[in-house]
Amino acid sequence: MMASSGEYEYEKTMMTGKYELQLQQFARDIAAKRREEEERRRLNLEEARRKKSLTRRVLYWAQVKLFPYVLDWVFILVLGVLMAALSFAIDFLIQYITRAHSVLSLQLLEHNHLIVQYIFWVSYPVLFIVFSVVFVHVVSPHAIGSGIPEMKTVLRGVSLTDYLSFKTLISKTVALITAVGSSLPIGKEGPFVHISSMIAHIMSKFITTINRVYMNEAHNYELLAAACAVGVSCNFAAPIGGVLFSIEVTATYFAVRNYWRGFFGAVCGAFLFQLAGVWYQKESTITALFKTSFPPEFPFDLKELIVFSLIGVACGFGGALFVFYHRMYVLTRRKYRKHFYTKYLEKSIVIYPILVTVLYTSLTFPGFLGKYMAGELTQRQAVEQLFSNVTWSSLPSLEDVQELPEDSEEYQIIVQWGNPSVFLSLPLFLLVQFLFTALATTLPLPAGIFFPVFVQGAAFGRLVGEVMAVATGSPAINPGGYAVVGAAAMAGSVTHTISTAVIVFEVTGQITHILPIMIAVLIANAIASLLQPSIYDSIILIRQLPYLPDLKPNKYYSSYAADFMRTSLVYLTYQSTYGQLKHLLHSSKHSSFPLVDAPDSKVLLGSVSRHSLIRLLENHLVGVKEHAKQIEENKKNIKQDRKKLSEDNSPVESRSPSPSPGPSGELFRKLAMPSSLSKIFASEEETDSAELSALEQTLRQSTTTEALAELEEELLSQTMDFHSVQIDPAPFQLVGRTSLYKVHSLFSILNLSHAYVTNTGRLVGVVTLKDLTQAIDGRRDKAPNTSPSIGEQETEYEMQRMQDSAANPEVEVHS
Repeated sequence: MMASSGEYEYEKTMMTGKYELQLQQFARDIAAKRREEEERRRLNLEEARRKKSLTRRVLYWAQVKLFPYVLDWVFILVLGVLMAALSFAIDFLIQYITRAHSVLSLQLLEHNHLIVQYIFWVSYPVLFIVFSVVFVHVVSPHAIGSGIPEMKTVLRGVSLTDYLSFKTLISKTVALITAVGSSLPIGKEGPFVHISSMIAHIMSKFITTINRVYMNEAHNYELLAAACAVGVSCNFAAPIGGVLFSIEVTATYFAVRNYWRGFFGAVCGAFLFQLAGVWYQKESTITALFKTSFPPEFPFDLKELIVFSLIGVACGFGGALFVFYHRMYVLTRRKYRKHFYTKYLEKSIVIYPILVTVLYTSLTFPGFLGKYMAGELTQRQAVEQLFSNVTWSSLPSLEDVQELPEDSEEYQIIVQWGNPSVFLSLPLFLLVQFLFTALATTLPLPAGIFFPVFVQGAAFGRLVGEVMAVATGSPAINPGGYAVVGAAAMAGSVTHTISTAVIVFEVTGQITHILPIMIAVLIANAIASLLQPSIYDSIILIRQLPYLPDLKPNKYYSSYAADFMRTSLVYLTYQSTYGQLKHLLHSSKHSSFPLVDAPDSKVLLGSVSRHSLIRLLENHLVGVKEHAKQIEENKKNIKQDRKKLSEDNSPVESRSPSPSPGPSGELFRKLAMPSSLSKIFASEEETDSAELSALEQTLRQSTTTEALAELEEELLSQTMDFHSVQIDPAPFQLVGRTSLYKVHSLFSILNLSHAYVTNTGRLVGVVTLKDLTQAIDGRRDKAPNTSPSIGEQETEYEMQRMQDSAANPEVEVHS
């Protein structure tokens, strides 16, 4: 009987059976199958490893390459959204406050006496100004001023303490709403640049936990530069002009790689800001902020280009005069700070703001001089009427205004500017705005200067246009176009920027006057740059902020680094002791110190930051501090034990009188017993007192001030150990023959605060930002070779600012 057993036949026999095929072939087949299975398993493992490795590579690429890039886009997008929403909210609140001022003062009190209207007209802005001043003073004084001069200094590489903090953000935002809503001639453009920078700084701190790239100082400066562009664009809904303006006013050298950040953030912010306006005002589409309707067929005659050029000349001189007037006013107040009226103004931080507010609101009161200069209008309403495509001089007189409907543009213009004539209202308006803009920007509250100057230029251009319309009698003359040219030229001359022309194109929505605007802005900028610095550079000079000025184009510099470097150096060596380090930290305010090999050779090995050295000294003296802390705790415990012992003994004495000393007691007192026997024979109270006395005696002997001083002196005499200190092995170095031009370029591009001067590796001097600034200005200190101010400009500025604020808090210079 045969049975089939698969591939290999097995025949059963009577005894044991046998295989029909060879056993060797069977073993080979089995081995081949196992090899196939192992090969299949190996291929599967390799495929799994390859997929896992590919996934890791993709994740690594996404984390290292893609994620930081996308994160920057998301960061800028979120910043633009936040700034657009904040700008819209601030504009809404400011508009509500100013409208309430007009309605409550003029309409609700229309039938009351003129004195009642005047009191309310003046007291309403005073309350908001006082609130703004007090709020800033209490929450964060760093919110005072515009913010652009300080941001220019921060982007230069200077660290201003608490300037970008959350407290300053709250202080700046709240005080800006009340300050601008008070109707004083101040703007929100500069403060909004500061607010945008603070939000970007706070956001970068949060994202640091996700991506450590945001801990990079250079990367944070790039984000701050983009934030400045977002802040400008969210005010005017002008993304292109906002980016260019932020570059001109904050950067000396701008990295092209930051362009995309600035433009992307500016576009996002401007688009959402305009979208919010469409939603709120129920408009059909997005329009320009100050929409104009100049005829594109014949916007101007070629002969008018001469007049436009003259407007640029006048605005150039006017802008320089404004900067000069602003600076001289502040310096004069500083000079006569000890005068009796100045001392009176300094008695409180609110006296000077109240005085300026009362004076301005009294002049603009519609029942007094305000009816001759459109005192009832806000700055935005004034610009809308100044840009109107209507010739004011051709309108009917104020007596015939009843013929026009009250809701018409012509009626509003005649009521505001036609009493008695536009040729009186416009000069008065221009004069008051010119004088009080400079005064308002010196108040201790957030205040911008761009838009008030913009309004002044529009008024001047409108005046010239009306004169041209009357003089020529031609209906082709468009005074609104002159107002646009004047606004761009005046703002450009005060800020020394060309991008104001682009901003005007975007806020008006027309480029019909592109040629006259560019001509006027270029001429005004050239004249103002020749006569005075920009308003932001002027404030930097007044407040002595650590900023590097530009080289004068009409001056030849023949000096080298060796001519203006400081040679009296402070440094550390590997042989320095902790005592020398302590003296060095107490005697200087430098942010870093050079490290040399020996006092004789002075070969520069690197530099060490002040923070690292302070931490090194504290860690070395930690034993002394703990010992002193233990002393205080022991003294406190002894006092508590003494007090407790006296409380425990007093009731016992009152209940049972102490036994009279017998012979045995007297004997024990006279015998000089050992301390162990004394404890045995003494009472419990006496034992506790003895122990406390012994502890006090030991404490006096072992923990006196002299002992602590000896311990500290022993520790300070030891040689410093630099193994735990982070040393910069390659601090920036110059040679003595480096020209001033190269030094200025290096400091500007690399944002240096100091650079060491070496000769074949030997430290011979140091050049600081202060030394370079003095060399550019052609002046030197009385003692040029004193200790170098390595990185101490920031500290000096903060100390000086605190002293000035304490002595005269309301005279802070801001724009």
